Amino acid sequence: MVPLLERRVTMVQESSEASFLVIQRTNFVERMTIRFLKQPSVRKIKLDKFGAYAIKQMEFQRNVNQISEAMSEHFGEEAEPALPRLMKFLEILEVHDWIIWDDEEEK
Repeated sequence: MVPLLERRVTMVQESSEASFLVIQRTNFVERMTIRFLKQPSVRKIKLDKFGAYAIKQMEFQRNVNQISEAMSEHFGEEAEPALPRLMKFLEILEVHDWIIWDDEEEK
């Protein structure tokens, strides 16, 4: 399975060390709070270097195993255990509906 960012989610790199997920607030309740309570129209979630690297790998439409291997190669021993760490990160993104899964067998 290939994890892909939802349409309303993008990654922004503001500096060499600061990367953020920017999530558009689009459902009805959020739009009302934006309009009447003057809340921001986007949410910004700061990523650590492992999360930012994983998101960059998702942009190349790589599957979970390929992303895990790339993290191990790039960060070496620092990323270990890479696969469980990546799975927990993807689980958090999935719970919040910030990623969708693409079946790579269809391609």
